[in-house]
Amino acid sequence: MYIQNRYSVEDQADIIAFLHAHPFGTVVTHDGDKPIATHVPLRFDEANGQLTTHVSKANPQWRTIEEQDVLIIFQGPDAYVSASWYGHEDVSTWNYQAVHVYGRATILNETELIEELAGLLHEHEGEREHAVRWDDLSEPVKRQMHGVVGFRIDITDIQATFKLSQNRNDVDHERIVSELEKQDEPIADVMRRHRKS
Repeated sequence: MYIQNRYSVEDQADIIAFLHAHPFGTVVTHDGDKPIATHVPLRFDEANGQLTTHVSKANPQWRTIEEQDVLIIFQGPDAYVSASWYGHEDVSTWNYQAVHVYGRATILNETELIEELAGLLHEHEGEREHAVRWDDLSEPVKRQMHGVVGFRIDITDIQATFKLSQNRNDVDHERIVSELEKQDEPIADVMRRHRKS
Protein backbone atom coordinates (compact mmCIF):
# COMPACT_ATOMS: atom_id res chain seq x y z
CA MET A 1 0.00 0.00 0.00
CA TYR A 2 1.33 3.45 -0.86
CA ILE A 3 1.50 5.57 2.30
CA GLN A 4 2.57 9.19 2.51
CA ASN A 5 4.93 9.65 5.46
CA ARG A 6 2.69 12.15 7.24
CA TYR A 7 -0.19 9.65 7.28
CA SER A 8 1.81 6.54 8.21
CA VAL A 9 0.84 4.82 11.46
CA GLU A 10 3.75 3.22 13.29
CA ASP A 11 2.29 3.06 16.80
CA GLN A 12 1.45 -0.63 17.37
CA ALA A 13 -1.10 0.25 20.05
CA ASP A 14 -3.03 2.37 17.53
CA ILE A 15 -2.97 -0.42 14.96
CA ILE A 16 -4.04 -3.09 17.46
CA ALA A 17 -6.90 -0.89 18.72
CA PHE A 18 -8.00 -0.29 15.12
CA LEU A 19 -8.04 -4.01 14.26
CA HIS A 20 -10.13 -4.78 17.33
CA ALA A 21 -12.53 -1.91 16.58
CA HIS A 22 -12.96 -2.87 12.91
CA PRO A 23 -13.17 -6.69 12.80
CA PHE A 24 -14.73 -6.92 9.33
CA GLY A 25 -12.26 -7.09 6.47
CA THR A 26 -11.61 -8.17 2.91
CA VAL A 27 -9.44 -11.23 2.22
CA VAL A 28 -7.66 -10.96 -1.14
CA THR A 29 -5.94 -13.83 -2.94
CA HIS A 30 -5.25 -14.73 -6.58
CA ASP A 31 -6.76 -17.67 -8.44
CA GLY A 32 -4.09 -17.72 -11.16
CA ASP A 33 -6.12 -15.57 -13.54
CA LYS A 34 -7.37 -12.68 -11.42
CA PRO A 35 -7.53 -11.35 -7.84
CA ILE A 36 -10.46 -12.63 -5.79
CA ALA A 37 -11.85 -11.19 -2.57
CA THR A 38 -14.25 -12.16 0.18
CA HIS A 39 -15.63 -9.90 2.91
CA VAL A 40 -15.51 -11.63 6.29
CA PRO A 41 -15.47 -11.12 10.05
CA LEU A 42 -11.98 -11.68 11.47
CA ARG A 43 -10.64 -12.32 14.93
CA PHE A 44 -7.29 -10.71 15.75
CA ASP A 45 -4.97 -12.45 18.20
CA GLU A 46 -2.18 -9.94 18.82
CA ALA A 47 -0.35 -12.26 21.27
CA ASN A 48 0.24 -14.83 18.52
CA GLY A 49 0.30 -12.44 15.55
CA GLN A 50 -2.64 -14.15 13.87
CA LEU A 51 -6.03 -13.56 12.31
CA THR A 52 -8.72 -16.22 12.02
CA THR A 53 -11.88 -16.35 9.95
CA HIS A 54 -14.03 -18.65 7.83
CA VAL A 55 -15.70 -18.65 4.42
CA SER A 56 -18.45 -20.68 2.83
CA LYS A 57 -17.25 -24.03 1.51
CA ALA A 58 -19.08 -23.11 -1.72
CA ASN A 59 -16.70 -20.13 -2.08
CA PRO A 60 -13.82 -21.29 -4.33
CA GLN A 61 -11.42 -18.80 -2.78
CA TRP A 62 -10.59 -21.14 0.11
CA ARG A 63 -8.91 -23.51 -2.33
CA THR A 64 -6.27 -20.85 -3.09
CA ILE A 65 -5.76 -19.76 0.49
CA GLU A 66 -2.77 -21.94 1.47
CA GLU A 67 -0.75 -21.52 -1.71
CA GLN A 68 0.16 -17.84 -1.53
CA ASP A 69 0.59 -14.71 0.51
CA VAL A 70 -2.77 -13.35 1.60
CA LEU A 71 -3.78 -9.69 1.88
CA ILE A 72 -6.48 -8.63 4.32
CA ILE A 73 -7.81 -5.08 4.03
CA PHE A 74 -9.48 -3.33 6.96
CA GLN A 75 -11.17 0.05 6.60
CA GLY A 76 -12.43 2.51 9.15
CA PRO A 77 -14.65 5.52 8.61
CA ASP A 78 -14.04 7.79 5.63
CA ALA A 79 -15.40 11.08 4.35
CA TYR A 80 -15.06 13.63 1.57
CA VAL A 81 -13.32 16.84 2.66
CA SER A 82 -14.34 19.94 0.71
CA ALA A 83 -11.69 22.54 -0.11
CA SER A 84 -14.34 25.17 0.73
CA TRP A 85 -13.62 24.39 4.40
CA TYR A 86 -10.00 25.59 4.21
CA GLY A 87 -8.85 29.12 4.94
CA HIS A 88 -7.09 29.25 1.56
CA GLU A 89 -7.44 27.81 -1.92
CA ASP A 90 -6.39 24.17 -2.24
CA VAL A 91 -7.73 20.84 -3.47
CA SER A 92 -10.56 18.82 -1.96
CA THR A 93 -9.61 15.39 -0.65
CA TRP A 94 -10.80 12.30 1.19
CA ASN A 95 -9.98 11.34 4.77
CA TYR A 96 -9.89 7.67 5.75
CA GLN A 97 -8.31 4.94 7.82
CA ALA A 98 -6.97 1.73 6.28
CA VAL A 99 -4.85 -1.17 7.49
CA HIS A 100 -3.36 -3.84 5.23
CA VAL A 101 -2.33 -7.12 6.83
CA TYR A 102 -0.21 -9.66 4.95
CA GLY A 103 0.36 -13.26 5.94
CA ARG A 104 0.40 -16.96 5.19
CA ALA A 105 -2.79 -18.94 5.69
CA THR A 106 -3.43 -22.42 7.06
CA ILE A 107 -6.74 -24.28 6.89
CA LEU A 108 -8.18 -25.00 10.35
CA ASN A 109 -9.02 -28.54 11.42
CA GLU A 110 -12.45 -29.28 12.90
CA THR A 111 -11.41 -28.64 16.51
CA GLU A 112 -9.79 -25.33 15.55
CA LEU A 113 -12.85 -24.34 13.52
CA ILE A 114 -15.14 -24.95 16.49
CA GLU A 115 -12.83 -22.83 18.63
CA GLU A 116 -12.91 -20.09 15.98
CA LEU A 117 -16.73 -20.10 15.70
CA ALA A 118 -17.20 -20.23 19.49
CA GLY A 119 -14.73 -17.38 19.93
CA LEU A 120 -16.43 -15.28 17.27
CA LEU A 121 -19.77 -15.70 19.02
CA HIS A 122 -18.27 -14.87 22.41
CA GLU A 123 -16.57 -11.71 21.14
CA HIS A 124 -19.65 -10.32 19.43
CA GLU A 125 -22.41 -11.56 21.70
CA GLY A 126 -20.59 -10.34 24.80
CA GLU A 127 -22.76 -10.14 27.89
CA ARG A 128 -25.98 -9.21 26.12
CA GLU A 129 -29.22 -10.64 27.37
CA HIS A 130 -29.92 -14.02 25.76
CA ALA A 131 -26.38 -14.13 24.35
CA VAL A 132 -25.84 -16.92 21.83
CA ARG A 133 -23.11 -19.35 22.93
CA TRP A 134 -21.66 -22.22 20.90
CA ASP A 135 -22.15 -24.73 23.70
CA ASP A 136 -25.87 -23.90 23.88
CA LEU A 137 -26.57 -24.48 20.18
CA SER A 138 -28.47 -27.57 19.07
CA GLU A 139 -26.64 -30.28 17.15
CA PRO A 140 -28.49 -29.50 13.87
CA VAL A 141 -27.35 -25.88 14.12
CA LYS A 142 -23.77 -26.88 15.00
CA ARG A 143 -23.66 -29.18 11.98
CA GLN A 144 -23.88 -26.10 9.75
CA MET A 145 -20.18 -25.64 10.47
CA HIS A 146 -19.58 -28.34 7.86
CA GLY A 147 -20.62 -25.76 5.26
CA VAL A 148 -17.68 -23.46 6.04
CA VAL A 149 -13.88 -23.60 5.88
CA GLY A 150 -11.89 -21.86 8.59
CA PHE A 151 -8.37 -20.58 8.27
CA ARG A 152 -5.67 -18.86 10.27
CA ILE A 153 -3.39 -16.18 8.86
CA ASP A 154 0.07 -15.91 10.42
CA ILE A 155 0.84 -12.22 10.02
CA THR A 156 4.08 -11.31 8.25
CA ASP A 157 3.54 -7.56 7.77
CA ILE A 158 1.13 -4.79 8.71
CA GLN A 159 0.85 -1.43 6.95
CA ALA A 160 -1.41 1.32 8.26
CA THR A 161 -2.44 4.77 7.14
CA PHE A 162 -4.75 7.23 8.87
CA LYS A 163 -5.33 10.26 6.63
CA LEU A 164 -6.98 12.69 9.04
CA SER A 165 -6.03 16.19 7.80
CA GLN A 166 -2.77 16.10 9.75
CA ASN A 167 -1.33 18.50 7.16
CA ARG A 168 -3.83 21.25 8.06
CA ASN A 169 -3.27 24.03 10.58
CA ASP A 170 -5.34 24.04 13.78
CA VAL A 171 -7.96 26.47 12.45
CA ASP A 172 -8.57 24.54 9.23
CA HIS A 173 -8.52 21.22 11.06
CA GLU A 174 -11.18 22.39 13.50
CA ARG A 175 -13.31 23.74 10.65
CA ILE A 176 -13.06 20.41 8.78
CA VAL A 177 -14.04 18.48 11.91
CA SER A 178 -16.98 20.83 12.55
CA GLU A 179 -18.27 20.49 8.99
CA LEU A 180 -17.96 16.69 9.15
CA GLU A 181 -19.82 16.68 12.48
CA LYS A 182 -22.67 18.62 10.85
CA GLN A 183 -22.91 15.72 8.37
CA ASP A 184 -22.79 13.12 11.17
CA GLU A 185 -19.58 11.64 9.73
CA PRO A 186 -17.99 9.23 12.27
CA ILE A 187 -14.49 10.17 11.11
CA ALA A 188 -14.93 13.61 12.74
CA ASP A 189 -14.60 12.05 16.19
CA VAL A 190 -11.58 10.02 15.04
CA MET A 191 -9.94 13.21 13.76
CA ARG A 192 -10.58 15.05 17.01
CA ARG A 193 -9.15 12.21 19.13
CA HIS A 194 -6.04 11.81 16.97
CA ARG A 195 -5.31 15.54 16.94
CA LYS A 196 -5.16 15.51 20.74
CA SER A 197 -2.89 12.47 20.97
